[in-house]
Amino acid sequence: MAFAVSMAFGQTNRIFRLTQEENRQELEEIATVLRATGDIQQVSIDDINRTVTVDGTAGQIAMADWLIHQVDLPANAPLAGVHEYRPPAGSDDVVRVFYLSHASTPQELQRIVTTVRSVADIPRVFVYNALNAVAVRGNNQQISLGAWLVDQLNQPAHVTAPAPHEYKLPGGDVARVFELTHPQTPQQLQEIVTLIRSIGDIQRLFLCNERRAVALRGTAEQAALAAWLVSELDKPVNGQAATEDSTAPHEYRLSNSWDNLVRVFYLDSSQSAQDRQKVATQVRATSGIMRLFVYNALGALAARGTDTQVATAEKVIEEMKAGRPTPPST
Repeated sequence: MAFAVSMAFGQTNRIFRLTQEENRQELEEIATVLRATGDIQQVSIDDINRTVTVDGTAGQIAMADWLIHQVDLPANAPLAGVHEYRPPAGSDDVVRVFYLSHASTPQELQRIVTTVRSVADIPRVFVYNALNAVAVRGNNQQISLGAWLVDQLNQPAHVTAPAPHEYKLPGGDVARVFELTHPQTPQQLQEIVTLIRSIGDIQRLFLCNERRAVALRGTAEQAALAAWLVSELDKPVNGQAATEDSTAPHEYRLSNSWDNLVRVFYLDSSQSAQDRQKVATQVRATSGIMRLFVYNALGALAARGTDTQVATAEKVIEEMKAGRPTPPST
């Protein structure tokens, strides 16, 4: 990798000559990584000569040099190990490059990137698609969580991610990854994700379809509720609703919420998805429960409300199962 250097007014100019016959799009992606990750405003490309020119301070040029060495590589290059750069001036400032070798589609790569950015609170996350490389910059805590998420999500198909599947953060937050076993279609995965996000009031919850993995960040209680919901819903799917286990507790009580009771009901196995939605609509109207969702693969209806609301929901469901008319809501 040849380069030329000139100095003026404390700035350094360096021309990097790339070696992998990168096309214009790839050069643009490299320039974006340098600008955004390295805080370097003056970056230009020459797609004819396959060069990237950088103007900046000595520190910025040093970081650009390191970053280019992480991306100007052949596709079959050995990419194991930790690829990390710490700017000399910042004790809590880390640049890291991850290679997501097991993300088989651009869509799955983007899902993992979105998950890392949102769950780890890392605004500066940028992709170089030719190598499935992801460059991130943040503080020690952010990069540590980001690395844990990549380790959970960038695994070969049918290989379980390494334990532990939970990461505890300062201040009480928890990050958690669940690998679902039984959902068979993207729709079933999305129904479970929507249900957990809404019932658990978890804003940062993301799905990586290829691994059927659900990643979230929330309070310890939100993570515990999500784990309970996964245990209720991640069951064998055979096209029929599940038979309710009368010995199992199908309710979960939260500690600090006015609508602190969560209950999962299992509807009649003979009902169609449309019939189940009618039940949900009637239960919502009669009980006043707003957070109520159906997972059709199991015929499971999850509801969150007060004790009185959930008791009303149970009564409505039993009356509809028995074929008795349900009184209108008051």
